[in-house]
Amino acid sequence: MKDLRIFLLPILILFNSSFLFSQDVSFKVTGISGVAFIEKADKSLRVFRGSEIHNEYKLRTSSNSQAEISITKNGGKIGNITVNENTILLVNPPIYKNIDKDNKISLSLLEGYIKVNIQKDIGNIVEIHTANTSAIVRGTEFEVAFAENGSSIVLLSEGSVDIVTDEDKKVLSPKEAYIKTMDEESKIIKQNAESDPIVFLNRGEEISRADSLSTIENLINAMENISQEEVVYVSPLNNEAYNDKYINDMEMKRYRMLAANEGYYNTIIKLINLEPDKKIEMTAYARKSLALYSANQRAINKMNSAIIKNREKFDKIRKDFDVKIGASIPNQ
Repeated sequence: MKDLRIFLLPILILFNSSFLFSQDVSFKVTGISGVAFIEKADKSLRVFRGSEIHNEYKLRTSSNSQAEISITKNGGKIGNITVNENTILLVNPPIYKNIDKDNKISLSLLEGYIKVNIQKDIGNIVEIHTANTSAIVRGTEFEVAFAENGSSIVLLSEGSVDIVTDEDKKVLSPKEAYIKTMDEESKIIKQNAESDPIVFLNRGEEISRADSLSTIENLINAMENISQEEVVYVSPLNNEAYNDKYINDMEMKRYRMLAANEGYYNTIIKLINLEPDKKIEMTAYARKSLALYSANQRAINKMNSAIIKNREKFDKIRKDFDVKIGASIPNQ
């Protein structure tokens, strides 16, 4: 019995200890039906009520399962998330080590469907990212789904949501839905039966699996573009080091790149596993997608370094400017 306790201790510390993984923001599972897992790389542990999800870990729900997550900051509850079946939700690592520079609560939806309720007037920005869409809120109720064919949908119940993509920025109003496809088409519609997240996910799955080889190739092409995007965005970032708006946009772009790399790769592997009779052909796709995944991670890390470097430059210039302005104001 003593040996068993010794074996279980590091696992319990890894996934549930608040003293070891102390963080201002925490994500705790307050309800679970069915089966779900907390995962990171080769680590996986079944979820129970009270489990905590830390930075860089994913919550994965199985079929006919659902998890309720409570979001707290500095001990106070600021919202909750319902994670529906067959969903993967990643807690994004902060870009900055200095928490004062990063007051954003950032999550990436890699697959499936979530409902989010954030309390108003909490003073923090909450971001939900998919491969092609960022939803930014300060307090509202909304839903996000990411389908197997690479399409995203954001539905708003009340309040407002800022929608940010590579192409544009829009403000979503209550009872509206924003839809973005992998081929970059987007639209805002009034919510209806077709915009229901479950219907949206089922339709995406039907489209994806009608020609799974074509879907895999499209997703691989999309993964190839991720590392190219790093080259496109890092150069202007270095040239516009003192543009606060540009740096903010690149912070969100970085999270979308991360969601795309994780989400597309996850879908490719899932589709490959559905074709056991095409083992030789699928092995080539598996190897290529893994190579792209690794290359994209390096590109994302490079972009992250550029963002941090330029944010530090901008903050220093702004601080020096404030000091000069303060010194130029005569004492009353």
